[in-house]
Amino acid sequence: MSDDGIQLSPQLMDDLRDALKKQDARTSDDVMAMQYLVAAAGMILSDVNNPQMNKEDALNDLSGFMAHVFEYMEAQKPQMAPPAAAQDAFGVWKPKKI
Repeated sequence: MSDDGIQLSPQLMDDLRDALKKQDARTSDDVMAMQYLVAAAGMILSDVNNPQMNKEDALNDLSGFMAHVFEYMEAQKPQMAPPAAAQDAFGVWKPKKI
C-alpha cells in the first residue's frame, strides 16, 4: 500500500453498499447507509488501542476530512443555473410564419 492517500472509486462505493445491504436491507436508503458508515468509523476509532493518540482530536480530524471530501465532491458537479423565478417569465412565444 502506498502513501499516496486513499483511493475512492465507484467500485469501492458499490462494494460498500453491497456489504451494507447484506447486513441490513434498509441501507438501500442512502441516509441509513451513511449512518452505518459513520457509526462504523466511530466504533473503529473507539477500538484503537494507542495511548499516544488523542481520540477526540482524531474524531475532529475525521469529521473535518468528511466535510472536505463532501465539499470537493459537490464542487465537481456540473454547475446549473438556478431556475428562473415565475415573475421573470412573461409573454407568449409564437412561431414565425414563413
